[in-house]
Amino acid sequence: MIGGKYAEMFALGLRNMWGYKLRSFLSMLSISFGIASVIAMFATAEGAQREILLQIGRFGIKNIIVNSIPPPDNEQGPGTGRASWISRYGLTFRDARQIEATVRSAEVVLPVHTSSDTIWHGSNKVDARVHGVLPEYMELLKLEILAGRTLTDLDNAGLQRVCLVRPGLLRALGYYGEALGHRIQLGQEFYEIVGVLKELEFTGLTKKALNADSRNLDVYAPYQTVLKRQGTMSMVRKSGSFTATDVELHQIVIQVDDQKNVLPTARMVERILETFHRDRDYELIVPLELLAQRRKAQQVFSVTLIAIALISLIVGGIGIANIMLATITERTREIGVRRALGAKRRHIVAQFLTETITMATAGGVLGLLLGILFLPALKAWTGWTAVVPAWAMFLAIGISCVVGVLAGLWPAIRAARMDPIGALRYE
Repeated sequence: MIGGKYAEMFALGLRNMWGYKLRSFLSMLSISFGIASVIAMFATAEGAQREILLQIGRFGIKNIIVNSIPPPDNEQGPGTGRASWISRYGLTFRDARQIEATVRSAEVVLPVHTSSDTIWHGSNKVDARVHGVLPEYMELLKLEILAGRTLTDLDNAGLQRVCLVRPGLLRALGYYGEALGHRIQLGQEFYEIVGVLKELEFTGLTKKALNADSRNLDVYAPYQTVLKRQGTMSMVRKSGSFTATDVELHQIVIQVDDQKNVLPTARMVERILETFHRDRDYELIVPLELLAQRRKAQQVFSVTLIAIALISLIVGGIGIANIMLATITERTREIGVRRALGAKRRHIVAQFLTETITMATAGGVLGLLLGILFLPALKAWTGWTAVVPAWAMFLAIGISCVVGVLAGLWPAIRAARMDPIGALRYE
């Protein structure tokens, strides 16, 4: 019985809306744009959140990454003519041993040495980075293998000249044949390709965390092989002069035993490095800490966007209220007739509230569809990832209903308070 009563009121609301088609459509449109903007804001915020989780989570929430960097007060520079200079800075073998020996929460400590070298294939050459890594490195930093195998402990212990590359390096060398088993020349020695890695979409964080080449030209070889065969010194010759860097370790990757110990472990590692590196020739990257910072910034961004969207909804609600006040004035005689036939004030309030809620809900559904259809254009225009969570759809419809109630409440109360006799005499 109650359900039938509400269904009748809903049908009445639709009939009254249909009687003022253009006016109702324009009122719905104001709500539709507001809801569409809310959907776009929620989708953008959700997409950004997932992108942050994907980017930072790729490096492992329990990982701490330490990179060697030139000291900020390093005033050395390349010489002129036939001058030369050697720059020594960065992490050392002692740092890795000290962290492994004193930081109990450090479950895994992986040293990484990177050598800048020229890679040859026939007459084609590419300047790239050769990373000497232990087998666990690939798993810790989630570097995916497309074909072949990863590096092994036997490769490292036997100083095997094997390597992993990305397709971008092979393209740069002009090689389009079978990668596995192919040999490329690194400096003066030949290395066999045993695996092909998935190419990465580099951001500033990805490049920094992996100490990688944004052109996907990196080569990964066994740690001991790179140290023994390439050495710790990288040299660049230009116009009769040369510059060289002597860095023992370019990176140390630490995996912590528990997520709750990540930040305390990072502080311990920093204190150890401060003892041996007065000139701050290193930087710490803590994905968990970065995640917290990004989330906080994203929350501020999301609140701002949602506030802007809510303003448009308020404007839409004011539009509906204005239309309903005009409609009530036009339908004064109808209100008087209903009151004369026995309708109570609550019935008049329910009638006009039903109309505004119906109008706002219909506008909300239209806005939801517009928002979803607009997302591909938003992604193409801004490059942002946009994802509409299911809860946002229900929330958008709920918001439109609330706007309908708030916008229609005062006009409905005003209609209910009309004097029945005065309303019947209204011309």
